[in-house]
Amino acid sequence: MPQRYFGQQIEVVTKGGEKEAKTPVSFTFEGREYIITEVVELWHDSGFGNSETSKTWRSRHHRSYYRVKTTEGDVYEIYFDRGTNLKHPEFRKWYITQKL
Repeated sequence: MPQRYFGQQIEVVTKGGEKEAKTPVSFTFEGREYIITEVVELWHDSGFGNSETSKTWRSRHHRSYYRVKTTEGDVYEIYFDRGTNLKHPEFRKWYITQKL
């Protein structure tokens, strides 16, 4: 059964230029650094989540999900939340969802 970590923010080191997609190469979770050896899967989600009251472009989330394998052979699911306002990079954050 997967270990779930919903809503826990992580620090991520990425590679890629300004116009290239950012690829995660490592992440720090609970004080430990994990080196990523492979991005197993990548998908994007720009839905509305569980919002039942307001489904406008302002409430839409923009996330890039990554299923990654670490040097230990463990597989984790992490995502990058791009926020709703591109003019405010402080809203762009990485999260871990689960260890598979």
